[in-house]
Amino acid sequence: MSDHILTTRGLTMRFGGVTAVDNVDFNLKDGELRCLLGPNGAGKSTFFKCLTGQLTPTSGKVTLSGQDITGAHTHQIVNLGVGIKTQVPNVFDGITAYENVRLSARRKHLKPLARELTMHTLERCGITHLAKREVGLLSHGQRQLVELAMVLAGEPKLILLDEPAAGMTGDERDRLAQLVLESARSAAVVVVEHDMAFIRQIAKFVTVFNRGAIFREAMIDDIMQDREVQEIYLGKQANAA
Repeated sequence: MSDHILTTRGLTMRFGGVTAVDNVDFNLKDGELRCLLGPNGAGKSTFFKCLTGQLTPTSGKVTLSGQDITGAHTHQIVNLGVGIKTQVPNVFDGITAYENVRLSARRKHLKPLARELTMHTLERCGITHLAKREVGLLSHGQRQLVELAMVLAGEPKLILLDEPAAGMTGDERDRLAQLVLESARSAAVVVVEHDMAFIRQIAKFVTVFNRGAIFREAMIDDIMQDREVQEIYLGKQANAA
């Protein structure tokens, strides 16, 4: 039996005459932490959206624990044990941080356990002080952490994060890195990210995208020393980070 929790075969996404994702074969092992890198327009986020049901691929297949989820809706994928964090925080602005996280905890647990899990998750994410704050009044970085808490409260077996460090302060980013590493002990994790300083805090094995296809897969140290990756695919950011 395969130990891969997530695979794609021939995954392709076209928009008119533009091929945003080009025949991608991808494998993620159960319990693995993988970072997806590449320049703007490389196809990372489109690939992510095909994994999470935000887009239906033109062709190819997405498999979760052996189950074909190609074209499934996002809520169906979440119900299969996948925690999804999109680029724009997907939170309920009109209620508190506590209530946002509790709604996620209630998906699996009755009220007493949900309350306990909610407080534990808020503490784990370092945002207990925001519990009673209305989410719509929080900073972007704080909202990012609230959404991550919502993902973690769902106790997923696979976590998919699209640019989770965007808009965060240095302290928030450090907290996020710690949370990602902790989460990878009990779930498989995929992180799409531009922030190379953040990637260096968390990455082990890395997949580099370019022009819709996988260009290179290697350990982070090898990727950072790869001249072609640095100069052509990560550009000046890799050298400056």
